[in-house]
Amino acid sequence: MQYRGNPFFFSNTKFLFWFVIFVVISCNPSWAAEIIIKDQQNMDCFVYAPDKIDPAVTYQLVVGVHGAGGKGNGAAGMKPWAERGDVVVIGPSFVTQGDRPYQSGDGIHAEKLIGLFETLKKTYKLRDKMFLHGFSGGSQFTHRFTMLNPQVVCGVSSHSGGSWATDNYGQMSAKAKEIPFAISCGEKDVAKSFPDAPFNRLEWYHRFEKEMADGKFCYIGGTWPGVGHNISAPAWDLAKQCFQVATGLSGQSATEEVVISDAWKNLKPMAKKNQSTNTKTKAANVVNRADVDKIIAAAFKKADTEKISNELLIGFMKKYPPALWKDKPGAEKLLEQCKSAANAWQAAAKQKNMWNDSLKAQFSQFAAGLDM
Repeated sequence: MQYRGNPFFFSNTKFLFWFVIFVVISCNPSWAAEIIIKDQQNMDCFVYAPDKIDPAVTYQLVVGVHGAGGKGNGAAGMKPWAERGDVVVIGPSFVTQGDRPYQSGDGIHAEKLIGLFETLKKTYKLRDKMFLHGFSGGSQFTHRFTMLNPQVVCGVSSHSGGSWATDNYGQMSAKAKEIPFAISCGEKDVAKSFPDAPFNRLEWYHRFEKEMADGKFCYIGGTWPGVGHNISAPAWDLAKQCFQVATGLSGQSATEEVVISDAWKNLKPMAKKNQSTNTKTKAANVVNRADVDKIIAAAFKKADTEKISNELLIGFMKKYPPALWKDKPGAEKLLEQCKSAANAWQAAAKQKNMWNDSLKAQFSQFAAGLDM
């Protein structure tokens, strides 16, 4: 990209840091390299890691599980999380057909995820437990796998499952009670996932949520008005909250915490456990909150005086979603430009027939706060 004569070259040095951030984002829109490894079924597992691995850092493994009929590329929308710099993200591929498909969360499917975890430990210095995220079929796998293998899971983000571990379709494990679960379903997600299903998705979600409540599991649940069978911005917010609670790492990015809702059940022990870890993490961040506030303030000023390119705006939102700053004084012009850029990005994806689950998940994350 040519920047000669570009308005982002500022003579005023107070905008230098803002400019550097935008150049880095625009020239390298994905800071995470993609590596493909084979699992024990010779299926592709997509690995997304920071470009520079620090041997002194212990990384959190984040697993994004695809929906039925999908594969692991994009890690169910979790791929951008590798840009944080403190996690390694993987997207395993699973067999979704046959007598015992991956939604059961057991058998060969569970074995190969644990095997992938052990394999990756040989390349990366990883924490001893995984964080799991899944939507639809991926939701079914993640929550059932956790109930069966709580010793290797630190947290679960599980949304809009076609079935849940109730009514003889799985088992609840008391050993998983202290693992934080984020669960949800759209209120218009009322179709059955298979013809003989005893309940539709929303009904089954409520049955599982009741089991979680009665069993005193650590969880937060939500249903979303107007949302059908797709993952929404509120569901992503629960995922980020769950990640922060489960790992002690900031949930919004490597530098930005999310607000932990009072709706969490049985949270206190987990929050107390991770309090010291989170304090250490914040102290170790290269970019602190004050620097982020300066960048956002500079963005407000630029948006007030000129039109910022859509490419730079999308990169900025991926780093600093509007939900972080939309209510700050002076945000109006930047919000207006970001919404226009997001609309153009969405339209381009649809025009190229690329508006798939992975891009929808990316859009939900970086456009959070635009009320689109």
